[in-house]
Amino acid sequence: MKPTRQIHARTIIAATFLMTTLAAVLPGLASAQIKGQKGKTFAQKLVETTKANHPESDEIGISANTDHGCVGIASTDKTDIGGKCEKEDAEPMHTGKPVVEKEKDGFDVSLPLHDSTGKIIGTVGVGFKSVSGQTKASVTEQALKIAAEMEPRIPSKAKLFERSE
Repeated sequence: MKPTRQIHARTIIAATFLMTTLAAVLPGLASAQIKGQKGKTFAQKLVETTKANHPESDEIGISANTDHGCVGIASTDKTDIGGKCEKEDAEPMHTGKPVVEKEKDGFDVSLPLHDSTGKIIGTVGVGFKSVSGQTKASVTEQALKIAAEMEPRIPSKAKLFERSE
């Protein structure tokens, strides 16, 4: 084999080895980065704790404006996390007023979510299974009490996104 061909062949072998090694190592590095973000977000812990203290609710979620628009950032229904906000989820952030929807199996209430200083930082959605005697007013009152328990624990919007161990 001529010296030029030997160099070319060695270069190809070395490049192939390098590509194979990187292909094997990179997925592990990406996985390590994801695992490096240990724990749940503050918002996720908050909705889970709140839901555990309020068995009358069947779902609690938080939505907020992010770089990707309004999205669900925490929920007791994991399928809602990362999803784009529906109109009724985003509206309370802009109007400051609750939105109540009667569903076939209960009520969904979306409220503005405030930080501990009173600034609107997102929305909190609370779902209620249908119970005899329930009205829009009664579920709104229940949802307001639930939000009032959550809000003093939120010093800022940024805190919602912080991860914990």
